[in-house]
Amino acid sequence: MLENLQNLALTLILAILCGTVGWLVRTNKQRILAEAALLIQKAESAIQGSGLGAEKKALVVAQLAAAGVTVNSWLSAQIDTIVATLNSKGAWLAEQVQETVAGLTDTVSDSDTKSDSNA
Repeated sequence: MLENLQNLALTLILAILCGTVGWLVRTNKQRILAEAALLIQKAESAIQGSGLGAEKKALVVAQLAAAGVTVNSWLSAQIDTIVATLNSKGAWLAEQVQETVAGLTDTVSDSDTKSDSNA
């Protein structure tokens, strides 16, 4: 009876340990993918022009490596998937519009400040 309880306790502890490790791995993958998505957006802003995908990806890979993330085949494929998704949804265009609007807002604020100081 005692041996059965010990086996049950050991099985329960191992199940909790495996679940915790699985959760940690999944959370870490999500964090890395979020960081990769952010770096992809920054690379798109930093390197302007079409047909420069390889240079942009090299920049993202270098920044991930500098952060201590090893870019293996899985992560490389995920980067390609993120870029393809952003391309298919026109997300680059949406970001460019947001930057333009932000620039216009800054310009309007600057001109309002100048006109207020001239009045």
